[in-house]
Amino acid sequence: MKNGEATHDDLLGILLESNHFENQGRDGGMTNQEVIQECKLFYIAGQESTSSLLVWTMVLLARYPEWQARVRQEVLQVFGNQIPNFNGLSHLKIMTMVLYEVLRLYPPTVYFTRAVQKDLKLGNLSLPAGIQVSIPILLIHHDRDIWGDDAMEFKPERFSEGIAKATKAKTWGETHFA
Repeated sequence: MKNGEATHDDLLGILLESNHFENQGRDGGMTNQEVIQECKLFYIAGQESTSSLLVWTMVLLARYPEWQARVRQEVLQVFGNQIPNFNGLSHLKIMTMVLYEVLRLYPPTVYFTRAVQKDLKLGNLSLPAGIQVSIPILLIHHDRDIWGDDAMEFKPERFSEGIAKATKAKTWGETHFA
């Protein structure tokens, strides 16, 4: 980042580039204060969501020893007695299923609000630009119409074919948004 130039390969670089545009009077940039606030948000939110995920994962693996054994076996199969490395993580299918299920049952945030930037059609809903939309994450993640009658149960196998095929409703058109 010599001479005020931002790198373009990480979040901070992108934020600084946006700040640079703002300082040159171009639209779409961020002020210094906005960059600082975004950095604080990512730091705090990242710590909170990661710690929440790890705690709930440990709780559920302790409660479901059969899944704990499956995860342990997979980790030993992939890494053996070596220290886990980044490249091996993509080979942990069972662990990934467990993490997705933990995030579904115990999301780090229960809802979030977003402003609609331009007119939008979502299923049969027409959302005009400028309105605030609240997304009830916890209600969606526990909805029996979306996840099936076992929506409140810890069942990592629902993610065995990936995220897209994990729900009872196979497309978003089959959910409450339609």
